[in-house]
Parts: sequence; structure tokens; C-alpha cells
Amino acid sequence: MGWSARAWLRVWRGVLRGMDEAGQGDWRCDAALEVGAGVHSALAPLLLERAQRVECSALDAATLPVIEQRHAAMLAPEDAARISTSVQDVRALRGRWDCIVMKSVLGGLFRMGDAEGVAHMHALIAHLLRENLAPGGWLISLDNGRGALEPLFARFGARRNGWRFFAAGDFPPAQVACGFGALGAFSAATRLGAVGHAVDDALYAADCALSPLVQRHAVWGHGWKAGVE
Repeated sequence: MGWSARAWLRVWRGVLRGMDEAGQGDWRCDAALEVGAGVHSALAPLLLERAQRVECSALDAATLPVIEQRHAAMLAPEDAARISTSVQDVRALRGRWDCIVMKSVLGGLFRMGDAEGVAHMHALIAHLLRENLAPGGWLISLDNGRGALEPLFARFGARRNGWRFFAAGDFPPAQVACGFGALGAFSAATRLGAVGHAVDDALYAADCALSPLVQRHAVWGHGWKAGVE
């Protein structure tokens, strides 16, 4: 998952739960695509729980061997064989799938320096729903939220490079929406090792208590269904 893994996993499961409720049963599909996988995270292993076949794509071909090695190490051979890897640009996808998943993709594409970034993001989502999903398919996006602590971190990490952290109202209307957390704005574990894990654990516990009380969440998840206005 990268970042605060449990916070992102909580949102992922919330989106899937909403999709189950929308379909009045456990959602399943044949072919799914993940775009934006990288050396630090890939959702393809989680997608195997719901999809028969998963294409795990990255923008940089150099990252694919690392991704493939990670899947081989963590999955049974028969499960790893259900994942293929490819190079795909979400702005120019080739093909159609029953489900497309993006994690931390939109914030990097539509950075804060783009004054029309939110409008361009809406246009991309509409294009994917129209051109790259099978009828009734789902587009899932997990994104960094603009939490209450954002002003404190504006000059660090991805924020310094203009990465867009989204407010709830930035997204087009979705059939499923889920937000979580207020404090989990980074991953301490990737910087501080065991001590960082303890920090992440403390922040996650605090977020479990705070999340129902806030509207500016640190993580957002959305699901849009193709063919639904």
C-alpha cells in the first residue's frame, strides 16, 4: 500500500463494501487493471480477491521487475500466475476492463500548478468510464486527501513538487465514496524504521477516533460505475 498502509486499506475495503451494497452481493469480475503501480506499492494482490485476472501496469518499465519479484515472493505460484504486468499510461489506455484501479495517480497527474487540474481530472474520469470500461464496470480511485495538517507539510516530499491533495468536493459524483483519517498524512515507517512504525500505529489509532468527526480526510476512495449518470 505504501504510506500508512492500514489507513489506505481501510478505505480500499470501504469502497469494495460500497460496491457490494450497490450490486446487492459480493462484487466479482473477470479482468481488472491496476494503473500506477510502483516499487513501493501495488494493489494487484488485493485485486486477486475479486478478479480472475489482473493486469498490473506501471508508467516506467524499469519498475516492472521489482513489482514482479514482490508478487512472486508474497503470493502462491498459482495466484502470481494470474497477474500480468505491462506499461500503461492512464491518459492513453489500450483496451477495456471490468475494473480499473488507480492509487495515488490523480494527484500526480493533476498537480497544483495546473489551474484547471480538477476540471482535467473530471474529464479523464469521464473518458475512462466511456472508453476503457466494459458496460457496468467500475473505476476505483484511492487518493491523498487535503487534511487539516496539510499547511504543516506543504514544503516536504511530494507536496513540495506540487502533488495535489484533494478535498471532498474536488471529485465528480460517485456511486461509492469513502474517506478516512485526519492525521495520517505521511508514512513515518518508510523514514524511521521501527520507530516510524510506532508513530504510524499511534496516528492510525487517533484517526480511528477522529475520522467520524472530521470532513477533511487524509485518504479518499471513490467508485464510479460505467453507464451510470
